[in-house]
Amino acid sequence: MARGVFFNVPLHGHVNATLPVVRELVNRGEEISYYLTDAFRPQVERAGARFHRYDSTLEKPGGIGMLPARMPAESRHVLPQVLEAVRAERPDYVLYDPMCLWGRMIAQLLGIPAIIFRPTMAMSGGPSSPYAAFLRSRMTQFAGAFEQAGKDLAALMQEYGLPPIDMRQMMSHAEALNLVCVPRAFQPGGDTFDERFVFVGPSIQPRGDAGDFPFAHLEGGPALYISLGTVFNNWPEFYRMCFAAFGGTPWRVVLATGHAVNAEQLGPIPDNFLVRPSVPQLEVLERTSVFVTHGGANSLMESFHYGVPVVVIPQMAEQPLNAMRVSELGVGLALEKEAVTVEQLRQSVDRVASEPAFREKVRTMQQEVRASGGYRRAVDALLEFRARR
Repeated sequence: MARGVFFNVPLHGHVNATLPVVRELVNRGEEISYYLTDAFRPQVERAGARFHRYDSTLEKPGGIGMLPARMPAESRHVLPQVLEAVRAERPDYVLYDPMCLWGRMIAQLLGIPAIIFRPTMAMSGGPSSPYAAFLRSRMTQFAGAFEQAGKDLAALMQEYGLPPIDMRQMMSHAEALNLVCVPRAFQPGGDTFDERFVFVGPSIQPRGDAGDFPFAHLEGGPALYISLGTVFNNWPEFYRMCFAAFGGTPWRVVLATGHAVNAEQLGPIPDNFLVRPSVPQLEVLERTSVFVTHGGANSLMESFHYGVPVVVIPQMAEQPLNAMRVSELGVGLALEKEAVTVEQLRQSVDRVASEPAFREKVRTMQQEVRASGGYRRAVDALLEFRARR
């Protein structure tokens, strides 16, 4: 039995995809320790891993911001909390999220073989890649934050005696094994990535969180699911636009608002709407005709797993890149957050629902997603990697 450690940032979009992988590793006899914040302890322990806590600056008010620019400061905060505990564990391998710079640093400091677990598309460092263009635009838009982050990064690497890297290198770094949670067909330039990259697609496994959700609400008409994810969802004006666009129509609507918005503040809720802070997403998608989403990679892949076309309204981070890819592949439509209107929202959902081309292309993507192997393929690749090492 080998021992592995998993490092992650305290964000559901980064953690959820890892839990089936952890459970499968444990089922195959691996001993896994998972370093996260207290909010995720129940999920980690249900997956069968040994939980280790750390305190994160990302959970403090305003802590997330432009996430890559937060990583040097976050790493300076987290490293002293966990480094000696990992050293004492003497793990055989390290898995870490690409936004978890301190995980990469620990692997270097302790000389442990490392694996990146990417919840979204792989990042190519080529100057003509879509990622490179997107990164340049973000570093221009948030120039002050990235300038300070670069200084913090240089000081941090010097302090720990590690080779210097810049912010671009931090974000596009690849390890000897990189597990990518999208199918190769969704990855821009997928055929250009070498054998270090294994495109395993999403890790789909029941989460056991359906509870008493009233699935009967989705019966009697086409089902529309609307969710902006778990982070940047404090947008009451958009939820009212949804009421105006789909209230009183044949759509049976499930609207997940997140916990930052009180449904009572949104005004009268149409009879064909079910509004909740959170919903069992996998089970809802299984019954859904169209998904209006922020375009997070997990949500997109789960939607495609069930053959559901999407309308994407990106909110943050890499979501504009995901939205661009959705449009290119014809598996849905992309709207701009700043320009979305009631009429545009209604027309986009109706178009995606009624034009056969969207359904046909999303069925093709569904086949790609399901053929990628998910958490089982990820664990196969990891154990093969460990055996070679």
